[in-house]
Amino acid sequence: MTPQTQNRLTAALATAVFLVLSLLLASFSSRQSSDDLLRRPSTFFTDPSGSRALYLVMKQFLPEAAQWRRPLYLLSLPDRPQAPSTLIVAGPERPISAREAGYLHGWLSAGGQLILLNDNGWPLAQRSTNEEAASTKDVPAPKNGGAQPIAMFLSRYAPALRWAKVDRQRTGRAAVSSAGAQDLTLHWQRSFSATGDAKIIAAADKADLAVELPVGRGRIIAVADPAMASNGALRRSDNAVWLVDLAAAWGNGKTLFDEYHHGFGQKRSTFELTRAFFMTPWGWCVLQIAAVGMLYLFAYRRRFGRIREPPPSQRASPLELLDARAGVFQAAAAQTLSAELIVQHLCQSLTQSRGKSVDGASLSYELARLAKSSGGGAAKLQALFDKVQNGRRLSDREFIEIGRSAGEIIRGTKP
Repeated sequence: MTPQTQNRLTAALATAVFLVLSLLLASFSSRQSSDDLLRRPSTFFTDPSGSRALYLVMKQFLPEAAQWRRPLYLLSLPDRPQAPSTLIVAGPERPISAREAGYLHGWLSAGGQLILLNDNGWPLAQRSTNEEAASTKDVPAPKNGGAQPIAMFLSRYAPALRWAKVDRQRTGRAAVSSAGAQDLTLHWQRSFSATGDAKIIAAADKADLAVELPVGRGRIIAVADPAMASNGALRRSDNAVWLVDLAAAWGNGKTLFDEYHHGFGQKRSTFELTRAFFMTPWGWCVLQIAAVGMLYLFAYRRRFGRIREPPPSQRASPLELLDARAGVFQAAAAQTLSAELIVQHLCQSLTQSRGKSVDGASLSYELARLAKSSGGGAAKLQALFDKVQNGRRLSDREFIEIGRSAGEIIRGTKP
């Protein structure tokens, strides 16, 4: 098998493994949603199952009506100025988290009104998490006839509350307990089979449609059929009149429609997400590690010294310096000055090697002595040095010769 064939087989095998792993991750990370998009009473939909019509009617007749797309524990308490006093939750698809349930109890006790249109009591999440994902979006609320979870939100306030089986759709006169109406034409499909000692506020044809559950200074209006808020029901009855009357008669009349538990959560800013993370145990751990790190830096003064300039780079090559100086002398045509500098450097070298001062005046004597012992190099330098002292100009060859002779003398005098 050639290397090219082996490379192709390896690439094909790696691609196949990648595709298999991608499919496995996709199958484990995504869940099939049991929700048909247009079959929930959300205010975003205008089909017969949506509740857009009720939302528009309340915006027209109430002081304020808006959509709420955040976790319930972020609601303002109803006893605060300009805070909404009524929350409408119609057929929530997601369970309510333990944190939301606890806060909602306090919100109701402070004077809020919850109009809950639900056919199973609104299940509580099986586990408690810390953020808006705490509503366990992967766990849908059980539908008609489904097995109920262990804990229900309404079970805390009306344990005896039970729902009748799904019946055909009915429209008829109903006796209601409200401030602005007594007998209205309501449209419903499901009712309560047992209400215990709860106060019934809407009944028709021996069917209990809604009950009132007091909670502190507030109350819960539990409606058996979530479809009573749908667009299809409003066209056939006075359901909108009844629900608007319930909201308008309580508190300041300002109303919120919960869309968070329909899956329309509002995106949170980076600051809010960061703050929520630091409220978790992992966030506290990160803060403690950061605090210990800062304490270490300040205690040992790491990286907090004085500002210092970087050390200048050292030029290690003497040839570059020589070329630079030669270029200056060549541009200035200063051969005489160059020759004098060579002679001065020779005097400094002889001073170091002889242990006594050698200058221009005594250099002739030293050169004559060296000429006797070392040969013609010193003699040539003596002749050229005399020529420089007499003010005559050296030729290029003579200039090179004086430098070479001086170098030979310096090398010869080194120990």
